[in-house]
Amino acid sequence: MDQAFFGAVKSNGTSHRPRFFAVLPVLSGLALAGLLAGGAGCGDSGSGGAGGGSGGGQPEGGGAVCGLTPAENAEFCESTPGTPDCDLVGAAEFEVCGVPLREPPEELKRSNNVIDFSGDGPPDVSCFEPANYPAPPGEPTMVTVSGFARIFSSGCNSHDLKITFHRVQPDGQLGEAIGESVVTAADCETVGESTEVDDCDLRWECPYSYANVPTDTELAIRTESGPNAGIWGPLIQYNIYISQSEVVDGVWDHDVRALAQDDYSVIPQAAIGTQITPGHGVVAGEVHDCGDVRLTNAVADIDQEHVLTTYFTSNEESPLPDQAAKSTSSLGLYAALDVPEGPVTVAAGGFIDGKFVALGQHRAWVYKDTVTSVTFKGLQPYQVSE
Repeated sequence: MDQAFFGAVKSNGTSHRPRFFAVLPVLSGLALAGLLAGGAGCGDSGSGGAGGGSGGGQPEGGGAVCGLTPAENAEFCESTPGTPDCDLVGAAEFEVCGVPLREPPEELKRSNNVIDFSGDGPPDVSCFEPANYPAPPGEPTMVTVSGFARIFSSGCNSHDLKITFHRVQPDGQLGEAIGESVVTAADCETVGESTEVDDCDLRWECPYSYANVPTDTELAIRTESGPNAGIWGPLIQYNIYISQSEVVDGVWDHDVRALAQDDYSVIPQAAIGTQITPGHGVVAGEVHDCGDVRLTNAVADIDQEHVLTTYFTSNEESPLPDQAAKSTSSLGLYAALDVPEGPVTVAAGGFIDGKFVALGQHRAWVYKDTVTSVTFKGLQPYQVSE
């Protein structure tokens, strides 16, 4: 997700209006109704998951760990090594940085029939070749981040949204807050942008500006309700990195996301047939290649026990969970549901010319009753060893 827990965000003057916030619109209302048609029970990661379990299993020596085949191009995992938990492998056959992944049914393809993050030609995985790793982060400089608070799914006015930038600790937890949180205006109609949507006469989205954010630093953005509690659910967007080459006149352009509290509360019955366990959360996002193009036929999963991993249909206007899907559609969407609070590693992979290749790995943290958003888009400078 730059914006992508479903979709894309505006960066550096280019607007990518998400037709689906990647996981949230999908996780709201009837959008998830189809997901429960064959809802998996606890310990069953469904059509896309590596498999649930009690945890704590140790790999047995000899050959591939837990019988899993490592991805061909996963040398970058040496920076953040991981070992699969054999109790969570289930039907997985491959692994990326210790995260078990099921075998995708078809070869990877770039998505060239979508509005956002589309591209032609073969999938670009060149950034995973050691010779093409990104240079180490440079010396940080302080910039202003400006953009709009875009509503994921429900809502007609992105008012009173609290936005906080954080540094990220090595284990994925949010580190110290950067500067002072900002809150969008009490009414966006006088200062914001309007768009036409089905559920509103007009949807108004507020601008925001956040000063003194460092470049060349691993960041995360947390959005939640401001003074008027109960409007917006907590959402944390990981994999945020400001390259100095993307800064124009001291400003980096980036939209953030607002998740209606009601959208999170409807997940239970729609997705798993019951309430998400109190204190658990959701991990979701998109799989892109090194050129930031969405990928079809990718697989993604996490290294922690969870109820279900699912993929989605290719309807960009209203993507729905697809119980039969074994890999991403043209939208590149995935979601792991009902994940316990704590550290999580998310990884993705797929087939190119018959070989299973890595499409990325990211360490994050699941916070209670919160959506953790991780979108893959190649390697960031902070993810590789010098």
